[in-house]
Amino acid sequence: MELIQQQVHHGALHLHRLAGFITSTMASLCAPVRDPEVRALRDLKDPVELLREIFRVLGLMKTDMVNFTIQSLRPHLLQQAVQYERLKFQQILDKQPASLDNTDAWLQAAASEETAAFRARRDFPRPDSRGLPRPTAVLNRAYMCLLRWDPRHQNYPETVLMDRARLDDLSRRLHVLVLEASVLLLTSAQFGGVVFSLRGFVAKLRQSVAALLEGSHTREADLKRALLELGGTVLQQVTEALSARGGGGGGLPQESQDLLRGQISDLWKNNNPVRTLIGERVQGFLLATLQGGSPKRSPELPFPLGLVRAELAELGTAFGQIVRFNQTVFGPFYAPILRKLLLPPGEAETAEDSR
Repeated sequence: MELIQQQVHHGALHLHRLAGFITSTMASLCAPVRDPEVRALRDLKDPVELLREIFRVLGLMKTDMVNFTIQSLRPHLLQQAVQYERLKFQQILDKQPASLDNTDAWLQAAASEETAAFRARRDFPRPDSRGLPRPTAVLNRAYMCLLRWDPRHQNYPETVLMDRARLDDLSRRLHVLVLEASVLLLTSAQFGGVVFSLRGFVAKLRQSVAALLEGSHTREADLKRALLELGGTVLQQVTEALSARGGGGGGLPQESQDLLRGQISDLWKNNNPVRTLIGERVQGFLLATLQGGSPKRSPELPFPLGLVRAELAELGTAFGQIVRFNQTVFGPFYAPILRKLLLPPGEAETAEDSR
């Protein structure tokens, strides 16, 4: 450093030789992903551009170092967060023993649903020796219920209250995704073989559907209005696609237009058959991710969910992260509740005493 300062004072600084030293040092310190950018620095001759690019790449290297440090510390931070949240919740529970009432009711409802479903399908899977659903199955069903939680229902489980904002956001995105896939299925049923093969049609249609449905999940009237407008937009895009393809002819038959517009408008109903079908398939996909599957390694999704696979996988990953952390933190609080719900009274007490 002193040599460089002397060279500057005497006007003998060789900038490109110094730049070569800097880039060599950067090459030895940077992450492999930055190697091409560091090598590109050696080809720059203009001093101003060279210095600008050096500082830019140094900024990227600094970000890489921060990310690496966070990644290295994440397991330790996660363990500390688990212990901290569990301790704080236990302190609240010691002061207010009724702090698990909503959680108890939430798990009880999930246990009833899972037990009924288990008994209905008992002839097909491998039931356990007691003929009871597994605690993990009950817990997974309980988490799935949070994605369709009625916002008017105030008795939200205490153990997931801190995650409610994120779960509500996932629920909103899931609602839009189900409607989007439903519109794609209806449009495909009417004109799929003609327009869905056209380049860019599906992407443009999805963009319009997402834009019109954004913010329509809170009020029924908003959803009805959005779907009514969406029906006209879909028909317009189908007509334009057919015209560009050269097969527009005299336009779409009025009967087909009225049918598709009516089918899309009916999607506001919770019991709409198409919406119900898509919703069940999406719920099945998310449940599979909770049961140990990876969204990225899941089998091929049926049409039209394959068209929204990336968004669905993103939702599954985010949902799985929330669920796994919650299970890690509050597992000791869930265990006695599940034992009480799933085991006969005598066995539940024995299991509790043996702990």
